[in-house]
Amino acid sequence: MYLFGASADTYAYAADYMTIYMLGTVFVMTSLGLNPYINSQGFARIGMLTVLLGAVTNIALDPVLIYGLGLGVKGAAIATVLSQFLSAVWVLRFLTGPHSELTLQIRGFRPDWACIRRITVLGTSSFVMSFTDSLVQVACNATLRSFGGDLYISVMTVINSVRQIAQTPVMALSDGASPVISYNYGARQVPRVRKAIRFMTQLGFGYTLLFWATVSLFPAFFISIFNHEQAMLAAAVPALHIYFFGFVMMAFQFSGQSVFKSLNKAKMAVFFSLLRKAVIVVPLTLILPHVAGLGVNGVFLAEPISNFIGGLACYITMRRTVMPELTAMEQASSAAR
Repeated sequence: MYLFGASADTYAYAADYMTIYMLGTVFVMTSLGLNPYINSQGFARIGMLTVLLGAVTNIALDPVLIYGLGLGVKGAAIATVLSQFLSAVWVLRFLTGPHSELTLQIRGFRPDWACIRRITVLGTSSFVMSFTDSLVQVACNATLRSFGGDLYISVMTVINSVRQIAQTPVMALSDGASPVISYNYGARQVPRVRKAIRFMTQLGFGYTLLFWATVSLFPAFFISIFNHEQAMLAAAVPALHIYFFGFVMMAFQFSGQSVFKSLNKAKMAVFFSLLRKAVIVVPLTLILPHVAGLGVNGVFLAEPISNFIGGLACYITMRRTVMPELTAMEQASSAAR
C-alpha cells in the first residue's frame, strides 16, 4: 500500500479498510455486472433502485458502525460490504423472479466465446479508463507523499471525490447516448446519429461549463462536504481551482470516446483512454513538480493540461474520421433510392 501513497501513519487504517473491503468484491461485481441486464430489458427504475439501495444503506450504516459501535475505519468497510451484498441480492432476486423477461438460469449454461470476445473488445475501453485512473492515482499519491505529505494526499482524495460527483452526469449522458448512436448507425439513420452526437456534446459541454463555474465560485462548499478542517480547506481550495481548470474539456473526451465505442471502433477508444491518462497525465505528474518550483501544484496542474490536449485530440479525431463516414453513408443511401 506504500506504493499507493500510504505513509507509516496511514498504513494501518488503509490495511484495515482494504482487508475487509476486498471481501465484498464479489458482491459489487455481481450488482454492477448484472444490473445492465435489468436496464436493457427496459426496467430502468429497478436498475436505478439497485444503485440507490447500496448507496442509502451505506450512508445509513456508516455512522452506526463507525461511531455507534466504535469500529472506526473497519466500520466504514463493513458498511460498504453489507451495502454491496444487499445490492447483489436485489439484482439476483429480480433476474431470477417472474418479472424479468430474461431470467437468469445456471442450468444449461454454455459460454458463447464469440459473443464473449465481442463484449470483451467493446468493454476494453471502459477497462482501460478505469485502469489508467488507478495508474494516475498511484503516480499522484507517490509524488504528493514526497512533496506534500499526508495532508496533500488527503486533498487529492477529496478532489477526486468531487470529480467523481462532477463527471457522473457526463458519463451517464454518454452511456445513454451510446445505444441511440449504435442502433441508428446500424439502421443507417444518419441524421439521427448526427443529432445524437450533437445533443450529447452540447449538453455535456453546457453541464461541465456550469459545474466548472460553480466549483470555481464555491470551492470551500465542495471541500466541506468531505472535510471541515481549516488546514484541509487552506490547502484544498487553491488545489481545486487548478485541478478543475479546463474541466469543460472532459465533455469532448467523453463525447469522442462514446462515439468510438458506439460504432465499434474500440481501438480508437482505447487509444484515447491511454493517451490522456498514461501518456499525458502520469509523465506530467512526475515531471511538473520539479519544474519552476511548482511542487504539489504541478501534480494538480497535470489534470487540466491533459483535459485540453486529450479532450481536443479525441473529439477532433472523432469528427475527422466519423463524420466523413456518415456523409458517405448518407450519399450511398440517397443514391440507392
